Order: sequence, then structure tokens, then C-alpha cells
Amino acid sequence: MGDSKSKTPKSDCSGGKDEPVCAGQALGFPLRRTLGFSPIENVTLDVFRCVCDVYSSGSTQPWEIAMKAAEEHLGDVEGPVLVGHVTALLRALRRERALGFSYLSIGCHHISPDELAVTAVLKSVHLKDQAAFERGIALILDNGKRSERTRSAVRALAAHQSRHRLHSPASMRGATDFETQSVQATYLH
Repeated sequence: MGDSKSKTPKSDCSGGKDEPVCAGQALGFPLRRTLGFSPIENVTLDVFRCVCDVYSSGSTQPWEIAMKAAEEHLGDVEGPVLVGHVTALLRALRRERALGFSYLSIGCHHISPDELAVTAVLKSVHLKDQAAFERGIALILDNGKRSERTRSAVRALAAHQSRHRLHSPASMRGATDFETQSVQATYLH
């Protein structure tokens, strides 16, 4: 799988008068905050972006950033486990996906269609929505093939996320309807 990526300048992605417009904003990608992600979904996305960057750059710096972000949110034991699950999913996608995978930089407030498809398939596992899971697998693999490696990686990562949802601020105050909705992803070519 060839990686393609959209790099984002170090900005808040607002595209104000004197600020550069980030790739996500220029392409019209949705803002993360409008999708109602939980804290574990946000840290998972940040880690996913870092691991993608490791594969495309060959640098270890994004790996260190992924570990630091995960450890800050989940602790010294559970943080590296999250990075392992994200890496397993990305390795499955690299093996079983025919096309490249678009992702944005860790600081970007937007989300690419491929990132949105992955977060949606993870959410389908949490919601126990088998039909959405099947559509999500077909979407993230760009085909209708059955893939046990990708399916297993998605389920393992979702299970790890679930263990940490119980301790998130959203679950402690009671998740709103918006936070529990599954978002329909559209893949752009």
C-alpha cells in the first residue's frame, strides 16, 4: 500500500487572515470537534496519525510522539498497548488495502475521509452494529473481500478503547445522543 498524506502547517487550522490554510480545511474536511469524539477516540486518532507518519517518513520521532500522547492519556502501561493495537490495525490495512491511505498531521483539527472511515468502523463495534461494521470494513479496505486480519485488528482496538471509555469524562457525566451517534463516512477519490 502506498501512503499518501496531507501535511498540515503548525497552526490551529483556522485559516485566519494571516494564517496558512491547512490541508484539511483546504479540502473541506470536517472538524474533529463537530463529530463528538470521546477522549479515547481523539487520542486513538492522534496515535494513528503518528504511526502513519512513521511508515511514510521512516523516522522514529512520530513513534515517540505517539507513545508520549498515549502514555499521557492512558498511563505508562496502557498507553503503549494502545499504540500496539493501532499499529496492528495499520499493518493489516497496509497488507490488505489496495490504495493509499490519506491522513492529516497530528495537530490538525480536521479529519480525512480515510481517518473518518476507520473511526466509524471502530464506533460500529462499540455500538454492536454488525451491518455498519461490514460496510465499514468494505470501505476501509476499498473492496468487498473478507479479511480476518483487519477485522481482528479493528475488534482488538475497539475492545481496548472500550476499557477506557468507562473512565472518560463523557461516560461519567452520561454520554449525550450526539456522542453516541455513528457518523456516515464518504470516501473521496
